[in-house]
Amino acid sequence: MRRNDHFRVKSSSLYLMTIFLLLAILPACDDSQQNADEITDFIASGEYRGEYWPTRGWRHCRPDELGMNADSLRKVYQYSIQPELHTDAVVIVKDGYIVAEYYFGDFAQDDRHESYSVAKSFASALVGIAIDQGLIPNVDVPVHEYFPQWQSCDTDPRKKQVTLRHLLTMTSGLQWNEEDYYGDTGSNDVFRMAASPDFQDYVLAKPLVYHPGDHWYYSSGESMLLSGILQSASGMTAFRFARKYLFDPLGIEKIEWLSDPAGYTITGWGVQTTARNFAKFGYLYLNGGEWDDRQIVSREWVRQSTQALNGLVDHYGYQWWLLTAYEDYRDYAIPEGSYFGLGIYLQRLYIVPAENLVVVRLGNDAGNAGGAWNTLEFLELVLNAIEK
Repeated sequence: MRRNDHFRVKSSSLYLMTIFLLLAILPACDDSQQNADEITDFIASGEYRGEYWPTRGWRHCRPDELGMNADSLRKVYQYSIQPELHTDAVVIVKDGYIVAEYYFGDFAQDDRHESYSVAKSFASALVGIAIDQGLIPNVDVPVHEYFPQWQSCDTDPRKKQVTLRHLLTMTSGLQWNEEDYYGDTGSNDVFRMAASPDFQDYVLAKPLVYHPGDHWYYSSGESMLLSGILQSASGMTAFRFARKYLFDPLGIEKIEWLSDPAGYTITGWGVQTTARNFAKFGYLYLNGGEWDDRQIVSREWVRQSTQALNGLVDHYGYQWWLLTAYEDYRDYAIPEGSYFGLGIYLQRLYIVPAENLVVVRLGNDAGNAGGAWNTLEFLELVLNAIEK
């Protein structure tokens, strides 16, 4: 995805193709849905009742209570309802309150939605938590310490220079192709990995084609290796670790996370939960890793994860996309410091710290590969509703 909303880089799985097909047959939004009642339903009601934590559920609030214009927000609905976009859900959270929310077609508030690569950002949080707990020493720990496959005498010595930081920033140098999700997928390593009996073995067997740290390209395979590191360090699967230290504290109950045939959590994709739960995760990061007066993940980890870390990678942090991932970001009024969790078929988790804003957009844009979607145009519509 570098620089526009056509992903150059994406995550998926053959396991999920059934989901793709099911989503594809859901009825698309058409003009008949664009009526006054629906647009009115998009705008939240209620009064602002002070600060709180949404552990037990979100509060709603009229946009004007938080300095947002309802008429301007309706333009966000009109954008989302475009038939070619196949939007499933939009949730807008300002100052901790839902100010706008709608579910399209047959998708409902309590339905789980596939995250695709937004799961990578969840996995990043788990790594931060494990480091906070001392289970992982730091991001510069060599990866081979967690994988016997890289500890033999005939292992390429350069692989022993690959660190956790390289995996988090996708600069390990391991050979990987994740370019084509809509045409000839035969050479796509995600599909090949998904057909293998052990996803991590597939990735670890890939040759090193660049020196670690010298080259960036998108790799769900590198994200998958985070699963093995977390499991080795904690003694539990990444999903179980997430339940105990991330999901339970946030009050996230309706959630699943897929595993590969070998039993490892798929840390490149596979989180399945509600739009409101995605918003909870975004709100955790908006609050610097704090939740309900408890530091779930360190503030420093949140800061590091969501900024450019070196001159080579100016658009990607630790499994989070940065505003600079879009070449034309200066043409839009998007505050600096905004960052995103992104998945194919237009799964979007937007965090805008400057405006205390979290936006979730879930969809099923497999048919046109998201060609009609413009992240910055959409976000600008949301931001234009904030009255200055």
